Amino acid sequence: MPTTLELAARLLDARKNRTPLNASDANGPIDIEQAYAVQRTVWHEITQGARPAAWKVGAPNRHSEPTSAAIFPHHVRNSPARFSANDFRTLGIEAEIAVRFGRALPAQTEPYRRDEIVTAIASVHIAMELVDTRLADPEAAGPLWRLADNLVNGALVIGAAIPNWRALDFSGLTVRVHANTRLLAETIGRQPLDDLFYCLPWWLAHNGGAQAGDIITTGAWNGMHPVDLPTEVGVAFVGVGDISARIF
Repeated sequence: MPTTLELAARLLDARKNRTPLNASDANGPIDIEQAYAVQRTVWHEITQGARPAAWKVGAPNRHSEPTSAAIFPHHVRNSPARFSANDFRTLGIEAEIAVRFGRALPAQTEPYRRDEIVTAIASVHIAMELVDTRLADPEAAGPLWRLADNLVNGALVIGAAIPNWRALDFSGLTVRVHANTRLLAETIGRQPLDDLFYCLPWWLAHNGGAQAGDIITTGAWNGMHPVDLPTEVGVAFVGVGDISARIF
Protein backbone atom coordinates (compact mmCIF):
# COMPACT_ATOMS: atom_id res chain seq x y z
CA MET A 1 0.00 0.00 0.00
CA PRO A 2 1.36 3.48 -0.82
CA THR A 3 2.19 5.66 2.14
CA THR A 4 0.64 9.07 2.73
CA LEU A 5 3.89 10.73 1.68
CA GLU A 6 4.02 8.70 -1.54
CA LEU A 7 0.45 9.59 -2.46
CA ALA A 8 1.04 13.26 -1.69
CA ALA A 9 4.20 13.21 -3.80
CA ARG A 10 2.22 11.92 -6.78
CA LEU A 11 -0.30 14.75 -6.46
CA LEU A 12 2.43 17.33 -6.02
CA ASP A 13 4.21 16.04 -9.11
CA ALA A 14 0.96 16.22 -11.10
CA ARG A 15 0.49 19.83 -9.97
CA LYS A 16 4.05 20.84 -10.75
CA ASN A 17 4.33 19.17 -14.14
CA ARG A 18 0.69 19.52 -15.19
CA THR A 19 0.53 15.84 -16.02
CA PRO A 20 -2.69 13.99 -15.17
CA LEU A 21 -2.37 11.33 -12.52
CA ASN A 22 -3.68 7.88 -13.45
CA ALA A 23 -5.45 6.98 -10.23
CA SER A 24 -7.81 4.26 -9.08
CA ASP A 25 -9.13 2.75 -5.86
CA ALA A 26 -6.35 0.18 -6.06
CA ASN A 27 -3.50 2.71 -5.90
CA GLY A 28 -4.99 5.41 -3.71
CA PRO A 29 -5.80 6.18 -0.06
CA ILE A 30 -7.04 3.20 1.90
CA ASP A 31 -9.61 5.15 3.90
CA ILE A 32 -10.97 8.64 4.53
CA GLU A 33 -8.39 9.33 7.24
CA GLN A 34 -5.52 8.74 4.84
CA ALA A 35 -7.24 10.84 2.15
CA TYR A 36 -7.39 13.78 4.55
CA ALA A 37 -3.79 13.13 5.58
CA VAL A 38 -2.70 13.30 1.92
CA GLN A 39 -4.69 16.51 1.49
CA ARG A 40 -2.97 18.07 4.52
CA THR A 41 0.47 16.97 3.35
CA VAL A 42 0.00 18.57 -0.07
CA TRP A 43 -1.26 21.74 1.62
CA HIS A 44 1.75 21.88 3.92
CA GLU A 45 4.21 21.42 1.07
CA ILE A 46 2.64 24.18 -1.03
CA THR A 47 1.93 26.72 1.73
CA GLN A 48 4.71 25.80 4.20
CA GLY A 49 2.09 25.13 6.84
CA ALA A 50 0.08 28.36 6.65
CA ARG A 51 -3.37 28.16 8.19
CA PRO A 52 -6.15 28.00 5.58
CA ALA A 53 -8.63 30.85 5.46
CA ALA A 54 -11.05 29.41 2.89
CA TRP A 55 -12.66 25.98 2.55
CA LYS A 56 -15.22 24.12 0.49
CA VAL A 57 -17.64 21.76 2.19
CA GLY A 58 -20.47 19.62 0.92
CA ALA A 59 -22.20 16.27 0.77
CA PRO A 60 -24.04 14.39 -1.99
CA ASN A 61 -27.09 13.99 0.26
CA ARG A 62 -28.18 14.22 3.88
CA HIS A 63 -27.46 10.52 4.45
CA SER A 64 -23.73 10.97 3.71
CA GLU A 65 -21.10 12.52 5.93
CA PRO A 66 -19.92 15.82 4.46
CA THR A 67 -16.36 16.27 3.26
CA SER A 68 -14.18 19.36 3.20
CA ALA A 69 -11.01 20.75 1.64
CA ALA A 70 -8.97 23.88 2.19
CA ILE A 71 -8.63 26.22 -0.79
CA PHE A 72 -5.14 27.50 -1.53
CA PRO A 73 -4.83 31.24 -0.75
CA HIS A 74 -3.50 32.15 -4.20
CA HIS A 75 -6.61 30.49 -5.69
CA VAL A 76 -9.10 32.76 -3.84
CA ARG A 77 -9.88 35.98 -5.73
CA ASN A 78 -12.52 38.68 -5.77
CA SER A 79 -14.80 39.24 -8.75
CA PRO A 80 -14.11 40.25 -11.46
CA ALA A 81 -11.27 37.75 -11.29
CA ARG A 82 -8.47 37.03 -13.74
CA PHE A 83 -6.56 33.78 -14.08
CA SER A 84 -4.08 32.30 -16.52
CA ALA A 85 -5.35 29.34 -18.49
CA ASN A 86 -2.01 27.74 -17.69
CA ASP A 87 -3.17 27.48 -14.06
CA PHE A 88 -5.78 24.89 -15.06
CA ARG A 89 -5.70 21.48 -16.70
CA THR A 90 -9.48 21.21 -17.01
CA LEU A 91 -12.23 23.60 -16.00
CA GLY A 92 -15.73 23.33 -14.63
CA ILE A 93 -17.80 26.05 -13.00
CA GLU A 94 -20.29 25.92 -10.15
CA ALA A 95 -22.65 28.57 -8.79
CA GLU A 96 -22.31 28.74 -5.01
CA ILE A 97 -22.90 30.85 -1.94
CA ALA A 98 -20.05 31.44 0.51
CA VAL A 99 -20.20 32.64 4.10
CA ARG A 100 -17.61 34.71 5.94
CA PHE A 101 -17.36 34.47 9.71
CA GLY A 102 -17.16 37.75 11.58
CA ARG A 103 -16.08 36.28 14.89
CA ALA A 104 -14.32 33.16 16.04
CA LEU A 105 -16.14 29.99 17.01
CA PRO A 106 -13.57 28.03 19.07
CA ALA A 107 -13.55 24.24 19.12
CA GLN A 108 -15.96 22.79 21.64
CA THR A 109 -17.29 19.39 22.66
CA GLU A 110 -20.93 19.98 21.74
CA PRO A 111 -21.87 20.87 18.15
CA TYR A 112 -22.67 24.52 17.61
CA ARG A 113 -26.35 25.31 17.27
CA ARG A 114 -27.61 26.79 14.03
CA ASP A 115 -28.48 30.12 15.67
CA GLU A 116 -24.96 30.39 17.14
CA ILE A 117 -23.44 29.79 13.71
CA VAL A 118 -25.69 32.22 11.86
CA THR A 119 -25.05 34.91 14.46
CA ALA A 120 -21.28 34.51 13.95
CA ILE A 121 -21.54 34.99 10.17
CA ALA A 122 -20.60 38.53 9.17
CA SER A 123 -21.49 38.34 5.47
CA VAL A 124 -22.76 36.06 2.74
CA HIS A 125 -21.44 36.25 -0.83
CA ILE A 126 -22.20 34.94 -4.29
CA ALA A 127 -19.34 32.63 -5.18
CA MET A 128 -18.15 30.63 -8.15
CA GLU A 129 -16.00 27.56 -7.77
CA LEU A 130 -13.60 26.83 -10.61
CA VAL A 131 -13.28 23.06 -10.63
CA ASP A 132 -10.03 21.44 -11.70
CA THR A 133 -8.30 18.17 -10.95
CA ARG A 134 -4.91 16.59 -11.00
CA LEU A 135 -6.57 13.23 -11.71
CA ALA A 136 -6.75 11.89 -15.25
CA ASP A 137 -10.27 10.55 -14.62
CA PRO A 138 -11.68 11.80 -11.31
CA GLU A 139 -14.77 9.59 -11.49
CA ALA A 140 -12.73 6.44 -12.09
CA ALA A 141 -10.25 7.50 -9.40
CA GLY A 142 -12.98 7.31 -6.77
CA PRO A 143 -14.06 9.52 -3.85
CA LEU A 144 -10.95 9.03 -1.72
CA TRP A 145 -8.63 10.24 -4.46
CA ARG A 146 -10.97 13.19 -5.12
CA LEU A 147 -10.92 14.06 -1.43
CA ALA A 148 -7.12 13.85 -1.36
CA ASP A 149 -7.04 16.09 -4.45
CA ASN A 150 -8.68 18.95 -2.49
CA LEU A 151 -12.11 17.84 -3.68
CA VAL A 152 -11.03 18.79 -7.22
CA ASN A 153 -10.91 22.49 -6.42
CA GLY A 154 -9.16 24.78 -8.85
CA ALA A 155 -10.06 28.20 -7.46
CA LEU A 156 -12.79 30.22 -5.78
CA VAL A 157 -14.16 33.58 -6.92
CA ILE A 158 -15.92 35.72 -4.32
CA GLY A 159 -18.46 38.46 -5.04
CA ALA A 160 -19.60 41.44 -3.01
CA ALA A 161 -21.51 40.87 0.20
CA ILE A 162 -25.23 40.24 -0.29
CA PRO A 163 -27.26 43.01 1.39
CA ASN A 164 -29.91 41.92 3.91
CA TRP A 165 -29.01 38.26 3.48
CA ARG A 166 -30.63 37.28 6.78
CA ALA A 167 -34.04 38.24 5.38
CA LEU A 168 -33.46 36.71 1.93
CA ASP A 169 -35.51 33.72 0.74
CA PHE A 170 -32.70 31.65 -0.75
CA SER A 171 -35.14 28.92 -1.82
CA GLY A 172 -36.71 31.23 -4.39
CA LEU A 173 -33.61 32.50 -6.15
CA THR A 174 -33.09 32.11 -9.88
CA VAL A 175 -29.49 31.04 -10.56
CA ARG A 176 -27.77 31.33 -13.94
CA VAL A 177 -24.38 30.05 -15.10
CA HIS A 178 -22.83 31.25 -18.34
CA ALA A 179 -19.62 30.97 -20.34
CA ASN A 180 -18.64 33.28 -23.21
CA THR A 181 -22.15 34.82 -23.05
CA ARG A 182 -23.75 31.37 -23.55
CA LEU A 183 -26.27 30.32 -20.90
CA LEU A 184 -25.28 26.94 -19.48
CA ALA A 185 -27.89 26.56 -16.75
CA GLU A 186 -30.83 28.36 -15.20
CA THR A 187 -32.61 26.98 -12.15
CA ILE A 188 -34.94 28.26 -9.46
CA GLY A 189 -34.15 27.43 -5.85
CA ARG A 190 -32.38 24.11 -5.25
CA GLN A 191 -30.00 25.37 -2.60
CA PRO A 192 -27.53 22.61 -1.62
CA LEU A 193 -29.18 19.98 0.63
CA ASP A 194 -32.18 22.35 0.88
CA ASP A 195 -30.36 24.35 3.54
CA LEU A 196 -27.51 26.75 2.91
CA PHE A 197 -26.08 26.19 6.40
CA TYR A 198 -26.63 22.43 6.66
CA CYS A 199 -22.95 21.39 6.60
CA LEU A 200 -21.60 24.14 8.83
CA PRO A 201 -22.04 22.38 12.23
CA TRP A 202 -20.19 19.36 10.84
CA TRP A 203 -17.48 21.56 9.32
CA LEU A 204 -16.87 23.41 12.59
CA ALA A 205 -16.45 20.12 14.47
CA HIS A 206 -14.24 18.68 11.72
CA ASN A 207 -12.10 21.79 11.43
CA GLY A 208 -11.75 22.52 15.12
CA GLY A 209 -13.79 25.72 14.99
CA ALA A 210 -13.48 28.87 12.92
CA GLN A 211 -11.63 32.15 13.11
CA ALA A 212 -12.90 35.59 12.18
CA GLY A 213 -12.51 36.08 8.44
CA ASP A 214 -12.78 32.40 7.50
CA ILE A 215 -14.68 31.80 4.24
CA ILE A 216 -16.70 28.64 3.62
CA THR A 217 -18.33 27.87 0.30
CA THR A 218 -21.31 25.62 0.68
CA GLY A 219 -21.94 23.62 -2.49
CA ALA A 220 -23.22 23.84 -6.06
CA TRP A 221 -26.73 25.11 -6.76
CA ASN A 222 -27.21 23.66 -10.22
CA GLY A 223 -24.37 21.26 -10.86
CA MET A 224 -20.91 21.47 -12.37
CA HIS A 225 -20.56 22.73 -15.93
CA PRO A 226 -17.45 21.83 -17.97
CA VAL A 227 -16.11 24.58 -20.21
CA ASP A 228 -13.24 24.89 -22.65
CA LEU A 229 -10.25 27.17 -22.12
CA PRO A 230 -9.72 30.07 -22.57
CA THR A 231 -13.07 31.43 -21.42
CA GLU A 232 -15.04 34.11 -19.66
CA VAL A 233 -17.45 32.67 -17.11
CA GLY A 234 -19.99 34.07 -14.72
CA VAL A 235 -22.71 33.32 -12.22
CA ALA A 236 -25.82 35.38 -11.52
CA PHE A 237 -28.23 35.09 -8.62
CA VAL A 238 -31.01 37.13 -10.20
CA GLY A 239 -31.99 40.15 -8.16
CA VAL A 240 -29.09 39.61 -5.77
CA GLY A 241 -25.91 40.03 -7.80
CA ASP A 242 -23.45 38.43 -10.19
CA ILE A 243 -19.75 37.62 -10.47
CA SER A 244 -17.35 36.83 -13.28
CA ALA A 245 -13.93 35.48 -14.10
CA ARG A 246 -11.75 35.58 -17.16
CA ILE A 247 -9.37 32.66 -17.76
CA PHE A 248 -7.05 33.42 -20.67
